[in-house]
Amino acid sequence: MCNDLAADRAGAVAREIVEAGGTALADGHSVADAANGGAIVDATVDRFGRVDVVVNNAGQLRNGPFAELAVDDVAAVIATHLGGAFHVTQPAFRAMQAAGYGRIVFTSSAALFGGSWQSSYAAAKAAILGLCNVVASEGGAHGIRANAILPMALTGGLGHDGPPPFPPDELDETIAAITPLASRLGVENVAPFVAYLASRECAVTGRAFSVGAGHVAEVFVGLAPGWCAGNDELTPEVIASQLDAICNRTDFTVPESMNDATRAIGARLAASRPGREGES
Repeated sequence: MCNDLAADRAGAVAREIVEAGGTALADGHSVADAANGGAIVDATVDRFGRVDVVVNNAGQLRNGPFAELAVDDVAAVIATHLGGAFHVTQPAFRAMQAAGYGRIVFTSSAALFGGSWQSSYAAAKAAILGLCNVVASEGGAHGIRANAILPMALTGGLGHDGPPPFPPDELDETIAAITPLASRLGVENVAPFVAYLASRECAVTGRAFSVGAGHVAEVFVGLAPGWCAGNDELTPEVIASQLDAICNRTDFTVPESMNDATRAIGARLAASRPGREGES
């Protein structure tokens, strides 16, 4: 199933697959609508008998200064990116759960690291990583693996009225950063890794990867060792005095779940209070 809000593009991809000897259907419904997500999955199961892989790649940009963003534009971006991923993945997850197998690929973005005029886009793309982690956690027992990519590829603007606006000074900086990589920023340097994540050979789940220009690297959220107050009174002044220790990233860990993070903090607190009377 090839879905694109621009039905002609979905049809073109489907025809390319058929001409290469495969079988494909085209769909032009918006995944921002929950009913459409279910209908896309239902049509896939009706035609092919099952759904083994979902690649969530719907997106749009409505850039603008944070202080000036229209609420409707923010809602539209979140509905497409995060809502679309949820609306398609949930019914697909149910089908995969019944079959005992599935591969799900979410598309995030390096925008989550920060960039002016992209607050709605960055927020949606960061949320996708959280969604991916939970889907991976719940899917593991059912043979379902879920991962996310942060792709680098020049594919044209995602704006609803042409290329999206950027601050002029930051646009110049972005162009300068991209220019040395431009010749390698084709989708052919992203698609093979997506194919791996979608394959039976995929050995990872709940991970995120930057991929593009011939480079692949894991992206993760880590937990620093931090600072333990012990018997000290916890006040804003004490916290300010310990900020270097709190922010020291040496020997960070990467929790596999919320409970994993909680256990790690508990272990650090216990290690910081050895030999306290009345404790065993």
